[in-house]
Amino acid sequence: MKSVHVFLVTTALLLSVSLFSAAFAQPAQVSYTVNLKSFSLQVTYPSEVMPGDTVTVTVQGSPKSNSIYLQSLSATIYYADAAGLHQLASQNLVNSSTNAYGYYGASTTGSFSKSFAVNVPQNTPRTSLVAIFSETVQSNNYYYSDYWPYSGSYWYYGNPFFYAYYPSYSTATDQAIAPLSYIKATTPEYVALQSEYQMLQQQLNQTQAQNQQLQTTITQQSAMISQLNQQLTSANTTAQTYQTVAAVFVIIAVALAALSIYQLRSKRKLATQPSNSAATVASARAAPSPSRRPRTGSKTQSTP
Repeated sequence: MKSVHVFLVTTALLLSVSLFSAAFAQPAQVSYTVNLKSFSLQVTYPSEVMPGDTVTVTVQGSPKSNSIYLQSLSATIYYADAAGLHQLASQNLVNSSTNAYGYYGASTTGSFSKSFAVNVPQNTPRTSLVAIFSETVQSNNYYYSDYWPYSGSYWYYGNPFFYAYYPSYSTATDQAIAPLSYIKATTPEYVALQSEYQMLQQQLNQTQAQNQQLQTTITQQSAMISQLNQQLTSANTTAQTYQTVAAVFVIIAVALAALSIYQLRSKRKLATQPSNSAATVASARAAPSPSRRPRTGSKTQSTP
């Protein structure tokens, strides 16, 4: 009965520890979509982190238009508390350099993927990380002019005509905020939960040790019971042998007693037979002979 109780307690503790272990397991990855004016960003990050951890943030971006020339695209990471925002890191996602004419090449407008790491300070309170994404883009348009600089000439009614084209662009900026990982900093509830987890772990270790001792005791008792059963079987066999021998002895004793009684009776019979013969002889001697008895009555006629 005690072993069954220990088994149930061990099972309950295992279930509790498994639930607490699930709480401390590796956090899942979460994705969030950021829509800027010219770019769409897919941000992936862990759902939860602890103070002192390093967070890996992955950003996948794609332009919304092929006519966008990117000047810069950056992400700034903060954590928020009662005092406001505190900057942790700043990362350039895409940075294009200008060409000789002051505008940006179309090769920078393609899709991109960028990963960067953010270190969470040990003293960070229980709060969330946030990211502010900023873009600076320019749209390029061209117009033609008959003024210098020119890139060609042709004759028009016998007069040379010079032409050229100039890039015309406008710069625009946009920002968007996105949530990042939740920081599970130490709180009184967390400390209590961790203390309870450690206590349950210690109880589990003790219960497992007791269970192991009980298993050893059960094994020893089973071996002892098996040995006692063997001894009992041997004792029963010996008792049966003794009973058989005793029965044989009883039969022999009864037979000997019967034989003794028979012999005693036989001797008594033999002892009483001579005395009976002597009495018979004496009585025979004392009785008169039949031939000497006197005749009485009429004479017996002789037969002719």
